Amino acid sequence: MAHCEDLFIASSEAPDERIHLREKRSDAPVADAPAKAVLFVHGATYPGVMFDVPTSSWLDHAVADGYSAYALDVRGYGASTRSPVLDQPAKDNPPFARAESAVADIADAIATIRERTGVDTVDLVGWSWGTMTTGMYAASGPGTINRLVLFAPVYSCERLDRINALEDRDNPHRLRPLGAYRTETAAQARERWDAEIIADDPDSWRDPAVLDRWYEQMLRDEPADYVRAPNGVLVDLWEAFNGRARYEAGDIEVPTLVIRATQDATAIRDDALGLFDRLGSAYKQYDEIGRGTHFLLLERRAPQLFDRVSAFLVSPLSTD
Repeated sequence: MAHCEDLFIASSEAPDERIHLREKRSDAPVADAPAKAVLFVHGATYPGVMFDVPTSSWLDHAVADGYSAYALDVRGYGASTRSPVLDQPAKDNPPFARAESAVADIADAIATIRERTGVDTVDLVGWSWGTMTTGMYAASGPGTINRLVLFAPVYSCERLDRINALEDRDNPHRLRPLGAYRTETAAQARERWDAEIIADDPDSWRDPAVLDRWYEQMLRDEPADYVRAPNGVLVDLWEAFNGRARYEAGDIEVPTLVIRATQDATAIRDDALGLFDRLGSAYKQYDEIGRGTHFLLLERRAPQLFDRVSAFLVSPLSTD
Protein backbone atom coordinates (compact mmCIF):
# COMPACT_ATOMS: atom_id res chain seq x y z
CA MET A 1 0.00 0.00 0.00
CA ALA A 2 1.09 3.57 -0.69
CA HIS A 3 1.02 6.17 2.04
CA CYS A 4 -0.33 9.50 0.77
CA GLU A 5 0.31 12.91 2.30
CA ASP A 6 -0.46 16.42 1.10
CA LEU A 7 2.47 18.76 1.70
CA PHE A 8 2.29 22.55 1.63
CA ILE A 9 5.55 24.45 1.29
CA ALA A 10 6.31 28.16 1.18
CA SER A 11 7.23 29.64 -2.17
CA SER A 12 10.74 31.10 -2.27
CA GLU A 13 9.50 33.52 -4.92
CA ALA A 14 6.49 34.68 -2.89
CA PRO A 15 6.83 33.58 0.77
CA ASP A 16 3.19 34.36 1.54
CA GLU A 17 2.10 31.83 -1.10
CA ARG A 18 2.09 28.07 -0.69
CA ILE A 19 2.86 25.23 -3.05
CA HIS A 20 0.94 21.96 -2.85
CA LEU A 21 2.91 18.75 -3.30
CA ARG A 22 1.22 15.35 -3.14
CA GLU A 23 3.55 12.68 -1.75
CA LYS A 24 3.09 8.94 -2.11
CA ARG A 25 5.51 6.40 -0.71
CA SER A 26 5.47 2.78 0.35
CA ASP A 27 4.35 1.90 3.85
CA ALA A 28 6.82 -0.97 3.73
CA PRO A 29 10.02 0.18 1.99
CA VAL A 30 12.43 -2.51 0.88
CA ALA A 31 15.28 -2.91 3.37
CA ASP A 32 18.63 -1.58 2.16
CA ALA A 33 17.08 -0.34 -1.12
CA PRO A 34 18.61 2.99 -2.18
CA ALA A 35 16.30 5.95 -1.78
CA LYS A 36 14.96 7.38 -5.03
CA ALA A 37 12.39 10.03 -5.81
CA VAL A 38 10.42 11.22 -8.82
CA LEU A 39 8.53 14.49 -9.35
CA PHE A 40 5.65 14.83 -11.83
CA VAL A 41 4.75 18.27 -13.24
CA HIS A 42 1.39 18.99 -14.87
CA GLY A 43 0.43 20.87 -18.01
CA ALA A 44 -1.50 24.00 -18.96
CA THR A 45 -5.03 23.33 -17.77
CA TYR A 46 -5.19 20.52 -15.24
CA PRO A 47 -3.37 20.25 -11.89
CA GLY A 48 -1.29 17.47 -10.37
CA VAL A 49 -4.23 15.13 -9.78
CA MET A 50 -3.68 14.07 -13.40
CA PHE A 51 -0.98 11.77 -12.03
CA ASP A 52 -3.06 10.19 -9.27
CA VAL A 53 -6.46 9.24 -10.67
CA PRO A 54 -7.84 5.97 -9.24
CA THR A 55 -7.26 2.99 -11.57
CA SER A 56 -4.71 5.04 -13.57
CA SER A 57 -2.33 6.44 -10.98
CA TRP A 58 1.20 7.08 -12.24
CA LEU A 59 2.17 7.89 -8.65
CA ASP A 60 1.09 4.42 -7.49
CA HIS A 61 3.06 2.83 -10.33
CA ALA A 62 6.15 4.79 -9.33
CA VAL A 63 5.74 3.74 -5.69
CA ALA A 64 5.55 0.10 -6.80
CA ASP A 65 8.88 0.72 -8.57
CA GLY A 66 10.41 1.77 -5.26
CA TYR A 67 10.12 5.55 -5.57
CA SER A 68 8.91 8.23 -3.27
CA ALA A 69 6.59 9.87 -5.80
CA TYR A 70 5.40 13.46 -5.89
CA ALA A 71 2.90 15.46 -7.96
CA LEU A 72 3.19 19.25 -8.01
CA ASP A 73 0.46 21.87 -8.24
CA VAL A 74 2.07 24.97 -9.73
CA ARG A 75 0.83 28.14 -8.02
CA GLY A 76 -2.46 29.10 -9.66
CA TYR A 77 -3.53 25.46 -9.95
CA GLY A 78 -5.14 22.84 -7.73
CA ALA A 79 -4.49 23.14 -4.00
CA SER A 80 -1.59 25.59 -4.34
CA THR A 81 -2.18 29.30 -3.77
CA ARG A 82 -4.82 30.53 -6.19
CA SER A 83 -4.60 34.21 -7.07
CA PRO A 84 -7.59 36.37 -6.01
CA VAL A 85 -8.00 37.33 -9.67
CA LEU A 86 -9.48 33.86 -10.25
CA ASP A 87 -12.54 35.05 -8.31
CA GLN A 88 -12.91 38.15 -10.46
CA PRO A 89 -14.12 38.43 -14.07
CA ALA A 90 -11.32 37.07 -16.26
CA LYS A 91 -11.35 40.14 -18.52
CA ASP A 92 -10.52 42.44 -15.62
CA ASN A 93 -6.94 41.19 -15.22
CA PRO A 94 -4.04 40.16 -17.46
CA PRO A 95 -2.68 36.60 -17.79
CA PHE A 96 -0.62 35.29 -14.91
CA ALA A 97 1.41 32.18 -13.92
CA ARG A 98 4.05 32.17 -16.64
CA ALA A 99 6.60 29.39 -17.02
CA GLU A 100 9.17 31.24 -14.91
CA SER A 101 6.89 31.02 -11.86
CA ALA A 102 6.41 27.31 -12.47
CA VAL A 103 10.18 26.82 -12.68
CA ALA A 104 10.54 28.49 -9.27
CA ASP A 105 7.92 26.09 -7.89
CA ILE A 106 9.73 23.10 -9.37
CA ALA A 107 12.95 24.23 -7.68
CA ASP A 108 11.15 24.60 -4.34
CA ALA A 109 9.50 21.20 -4.71
CA ILE A 110 12.79 19.48 -5.52
CA ALA A 111 14.48 21.13 -2.53
CA THR A 112 11.73 19.77 -0.28
CA ILE A 113 11.92 16.29 -1.84
CA ARG A 114 15.68 16.12 -1.40
CA GLU A 115 15.34 17.12 2.23
CA ARG A 116 12.56 14.60 2.95
CA THR A 117 14.14 11.65 1.14
CA GLY A 118 17.85 12.30 1.47
CA VAL A 119 18.45 11.85 -2.26
CA ASP A 120 20.95 14.01 -4.10
CA THR A 121 19.09 14.01 -7.41
CA VAL A 122 15.45 13.55 -8.41
CA ASP A 123 13.94 12.03 -11.54
CA LEU A 124 11.73 14.66 -13.20
CA VAL A 125 8.69 13.99 -15.43
CA GLY A 126 6.87 16.78 -17.25
CA TRP A 127 3.64 16.51 -19.26
CA SER A 128 2.56 18.96 -22.00
CA TRP A 129 3.30 22.54 -20.77
CA GLY A 130 5.07 20.74 -17.94
CA THR A 131 7.73 19.71 -20.46
CA MET A 132 8.39 23.39 -21.08
CA THR A 133 8.74 24.19 -17.39
CA THR A 134 10.78 21.10 -16.53
CA GLY A 135 12.88 21.69 -19.65
CA MET A 136 13.56 25.26 -18.56
CA TYR A 137 14.55 24.03 -15.12
CA ALA A 138 16.80 21.29 -16.51
CA ALA A 139 18.42 23.68 -19.00
CA SER A 140 19.60 25.82 -16.08
CA GLY A 141 21.89 22.96 -15.03
CA PRO A 142 20.78 22.86 -11.39
CA GLY A 143 22.61 19.62 -10.58
CA THR A 144 19.52 18.22 -8.85
CA ILE A 145 18.12 16.07 -11.68
CA ASN A 146 18.99 12.42 -12.23
CA ARG A 147 16.96 11.83 -15.39
CA LEU A 148 14.36 13.84 -17.29
CA VAL A 149 11.21 12.63 -19.05
CA LEU A 150 9.44 14.95 -21.49
CA PHE A 151 6.02 13.37 -22.11
CA ALA A 152 3.79 14.96 -24.78
CA PRO A 153 6.24 17.84 -25.31
CA VAL A 154 5.54 21.30 -26.66
CA TYR A 155 8.80 22.98 -27.62
CA SER A 156 9.25 25.06 -30.78
CA CYS A 157 7.34 24.35 -33.99
CA GLU A 158 5.29 26.70 -36.15
CA ARG A 159 1.64 25.64 -35.80
CA LEU A 160 -0.70 27.65 -38.01
CA ASP A 161 -3.80 26.05 -36.50
CA ARG A 162 -2.79 27.08 -32.97
CA ILE A 163 -1.61 30.50 -34.13
CA ASN A 164 -4.98 31.14 -35.77
CA ALA A 165 -6.77 30.19 -32.56
CA LEU A 166 -4.73 32.67 -30.49
CA GLU A 167 -4.06 35.47 -32.97
CA ASP A 168 -5.52 38.95 -32.63
CA ARG A 169 -7.80 39.37 -35.67
CA ASP A 170 -7.19 43.13 -35.72
CA ASN A 171 -3.40 42.80 -35.34
CA PRO A 172 -2.07 39.87 -37.37
CA HIS A 173 0.96 38.07 -35.95
CA ARG A 174 0.15 39.30 -32.46
CA LEU A 175 -1.41 37.41 -29.56
CA ARG A 176 -5.01 38.42 -28.98
CA PRO A 177 -5.89 40.09 -25.67
CA LEU A 178 -6.25 37.45 -22.99
CA GLY A 179 -7.99 37.61 -19.66
CA ALA A 180 -6.42 36.33 -16.47
CA TYR A 181 -7.79 32.80 -16.79
CA ARG A 182 -10.05 30.44 -18.69
CA THR A 183 -12.54 27.80 -17.57
CA GLU A 184 -13.31 24.28 -18.72
CA THR A 185 -16.33 22.15 -17.87
CA ALA A 186 -16.40 18.37 -17.76
CA ALA A 187 -18.29 18.36 -21.07
CA GLN A 188 -15.61 20.52 -22.69
CA ALA A 189 -12.85 18.29 -21.33
CA ARG A 190 -14.61 15.23 -22.75
CA GLU A 191 -15.07 16.92 -26.13
CA ARG A 192 -11.40 17.87 -26.28
CA TRP A 193 -10.34 14.34 -25.36
CA ASP A 194 -12.76 12.60 -27.73
CA ALA A 195 -11.57 14.73 -30.65
CA GLU A 196 -8.22 12.88 -30.64
CA ILE A 197 -9.65 9.35 -30.34
CA ILE A 198 -9.87 7.86 -33.82
CA ALA A 199 -11.70 4.68 -32.75
CA ASP A 200 -15.43 4.48 -33.42
CA ASP A 201 -15.97 3.70 -29.75
CA PRO A 202 -14.02 6.05 -27.40
CA ASP A 203 -14.50 3.51 -24.61
CA SER A 204 -12.09 1.19 -26.41
CA TRP A 205 -9.33 3.70 -25.67
CA ARG A 206 -10.61 5.07 -22.35
CA ASP A 207 -12.44 3.59 -19.37
CA PRO A 208 -15.79 5.44 -19.54
CA ALA A 209 -15.61 6.16 -15.79
CA VAL A 210 -12.11 7.61 -15.70
CA LEU A 211 -13.07 11.11 -16.86
CA ASP A 212 -15.67 11.38 -14.09
CA ARG A 213 -13.19 10.19 -11.46
CA TRP A 214 -10.52 12.62 -12.69
CA TYR A 215 -12.85 15.60 -12.97
CA GLU A 216 -14.43 15.00 -9.55
CA GLN A 217 -10.95 15.11 -8.01
CA MET A 218 -10.16 18.43 -9.68
CA LEU A 219 -13.42 19.99 -8.48
CA ARG A 220 -12.36 19.48 -4.85
CA ASP A 221 -10.17 22.56 -5.30
CA GLU A 222 -12.74 24.59 -7.23
CA PRO A 223 -15.70 26.65 -5.96
CA ALA A 224 -17.92 25.76 -8.92
CA ASP A 225 -18.52 22.91 -11.36
CA TYR A 226 -15.70 23.86 -13.73
CA VAL A 227 -11.90 24.05 -13.67
CA ARG A 228 -10.13 27.44 -13.74
CA ALA A 229 -6.69 27.67 -15.34
CA PRO A 230 -4.37 30.71 -15.51
CA ASN A 231 -3.74 32.13 -18.98
CA GLY A 232 -0.04 32.82 -18.55
CA VAL A 233 0.53 29.48 -20.18
CA LEU A 234 -1.12 30.71 -23.39
CA VAL A 235 1.55 33.39 -23.67
CA ASP A 236 4.21 30.68 -23.35
CA LEU A 237 2.48 28.47 -25.90
CA TRP A 238 2.10 31.38 -28.34
CA GLU A 239 5.88 31.58 -28.42
CA ALA A 240 6.29 27.83 -28.96
CA PHE A 241 3.63 27.71 -31.70
CA ASN A 242 5.47 30.50 -33.50
CA GLY A 243 8.69 28.50 -33.44
CA ARG A 244 10.29 30.45 -30.60
CA ALA A 245 11.55 28.08 -27.90
CA ARG A 246 11.25 29.21 -24.29
CA TYR A 247 14.52 27.42 -23.46
CA GLU A 248 17.50 25.96 -25.29
CA ALA A 249 17.29 22.16 -25.38
CA GLY A 250 21.00 22.03 -26.13
CA ASP A 251 21.64 23.20 -22.56
CA ILE A 252 20.06 20.04 -21.15
CA GLU A 253 22.79 17.53 -20.36
CA VAL A 254 21.04 14.97 -18.14
CA PRO A 255 19.77 11.69 -19.67
CA THR A 256 16.42 12.50 -21.29
CA LEU A 257 13.46 10.58 -22.73
CA VAL A 258 11.09 12.27 -25.19
CA ILE A 259 7.85 10.29 -25.45
CA ARG A 260 4.43 10.94 -26.99
CA ALA A 261 1.28 9.18 -28.22
CA THR A 262 0.75 8.87 -31.95
CA GLN A 263 -2.67 10.61 -32.01
CA ASP A 264 -1.60 13.52 -29.83
CA ALA A 265 -2.76 16.69 -31.61
CA THR A 266 -1.08 19.04 -29.14
CA ALA A 267 2.37 17.47 -28.92
CA ILE A 268 2.97 16.68 -32.56
CA ARG A 269 5.71 14.43 -33.95
CA ASP A 270 7.65 17.17 -35.78
CA ASP A 271 7.96 19.21 -32.60
CA ALA A 272 8.92 16.21 -30.46
CA LEU A 273 11.60 15.09 -32.92
CA GLY A 274 12.92 18.62 -33.24
CA LEU A 275 13.26 18.78 -29.47
CA PHE A 276 14.95 15.37 -29.39
CA ASP A 277 17.45 16.38 -32.05
CA ARG A 278 18.37 19.59 -30.22
CA LEU A 279 18.87 18.02 -26.80
CA GLY A 280 22.41 18.37 -25.50
CA SER A 281 22.14 15.10 -23.57
CA ALA A 282 24.78 12.51 -24.38
CA TYR A 283 22.21 9.84 -23.50
CA LYS A 284 18.72 10.36 -24.91
CA GLN A 285 15.82 8.30 -26.21
CA TYR A 286 12.75 8.92 -28.35
CA ASP A 287 9.60 6.80 -28.13
CA GLU A 288 5.98 6.75 -29.32
CA ILE A 289 2.97 4.74 -28.16
CA GLY A 290 0.24 3.88 -30.64
CA ARG A 291 -3.51 4.33 -30.20
CA GLY A 292 -3.16 7.05 -27.60
CA THR A 293 -3.88 10.77 -27.26
CA HIS A 294 -2.59 13.75 -25.31
CA PHE A 295 -4.40 12.15 -22.36
CA LEU A 296 -2.57 8.83 -22.68
CA LEU A 297 -1.73 8.76 -18.97
CA LEU A 298 -5.45 8.23 -18.24
CA GLU A 299 -6.18 5.84 -21.11
CA ARG A 300 -6.24 2.05 -21.38
CA ARG A 301 -2.66 2.06 -22.73
CA ALA A 302 -1.35 4.10 -19.82
CA PRO A 303 0.47 1.01 -18.45
CA GLN A 304 2.63 1.03 -21.59
CA LEU A 305 3.59 4.63 -20.90
CA PHE A 306 4.34 3.94 -17.25
CA ASP A 307 6.41 0.85 -18.05
CA ARG A 308 8.46 2.52 -20.79
CA VAL A 309 9.24 5.48 -18.58
CA SER A 310 10.17 3.11 -15.73
CA ALA A 311 12.50 1.20 -18.04
CA PHE A 312 14.21 4.42 -19.12
CA LEU A 313 14.71 5.61 -15.58
CA VAL A 314 16.67 2.46 -14.66
CA SER A 315 18.33 1.77 -18.02
CA PRO A 316 22.15 1.60 -18.04
CA LEU A 317 23.80 4.58 -19.64
CA SER A 318 25.41 4.02 -23.01
CA THR A 319 29.19 3.84 -23.00
CA ASP A 320 29.47 4.94 -26.65
